[in-house]
Amino acid sequence: MHGGPQDPLIELREPQLELNDALVESIDETITVLFSRAVVDALYAHLQTFHSISRDEVPYRLDTLFTTLQKTFGVRSSQTITKAIARKFCLKLGLEFTGNPNRTLLEYVEEAKMNLQKSQSK
Repeated sequence: MHGGPQDPLIELREPQLELNDALVESIDETITVLFSRAVVDALYAHLQTFHSISRDEVPYRLDTLFTTLQKTFGVRSSQTITKAIARKFCLKLGLEFTGNPNRTLLEYVEEAKMNLQKSQSK
């Protein structure tokens, strides 16, 4: 139907997809800069093989990504990687980043989403 109101389901899904794309790009770019593209590829291969998680599903399974980073790089290093991913994600969204060593990637992402909603409602 041309000229009619937009489908509300499409309106709700698009921002989420954009956030997910920004998050996956942040993960890719951060790990590539810190290590290499080969490490990114190995990480996704591990997630697919051992957890049946595709690259596109990572935003919905951040807990598994974080656990994988901890097992692979250790707790302290995974916190540093998580913080770098969150910083890159906030940068992509145009948000200010505030680091906290006790925060998980999921907590950073949820906080960024809330801050983005606040900034858009002003």
